[in-house]
Amino acid sequence: MAELGAARVRYDDARWQANERSGRIDFTPLDTAKPRLDPVELRVLGDAATCSDLARQAFETGHYETRSLEPKPVSIGGKTGQRFDAHTGCRNATPRGVVICVKVAGHAYLLQALNPGCEGRNLFSGIDPLEEIAGGISFAANDAR
Repeated sequence: MAELGAARVRYDDARWQANERSGRIDFTPLDTAKPRLDPVELRVLGDAATCSDLARQAFETGHYETRSLEPKPVSIGGKTGQRFDAHTGCRNATPRGVVICVKVAGHAYLLQALNPGCEGRNLFSGIDPLEEIAGGISFAANDAR
């Protein structure tokens, strides 16, 4: 298990390596999961900005088309959030970038799978890059007001 603020993340340590850093946890796929999964990052920020603005800022790390970002409702750890998918501006077939934003206890939690370049996992794997990590997130009851 890894912890970040009010977020608790249970994950399969045979498939993922978690590196906790200041304000974030980096999840790196291991062994046989590497070709099918992209790295995932969970960050915690102040919640002054909207989820749309935070997603746009996150997508600036790569070659993403952000003019028509449409949020989709999601639930992470029992909290309602927004999911944003953005296509790359790359010519080759690269996976979409994904950012999920959930606001809890005065903080914004961003779960993201982004590629800074024009490479990434197998597009035809059928695996959502955030599904496995997102499914393991819960928020501490005393911090999740």
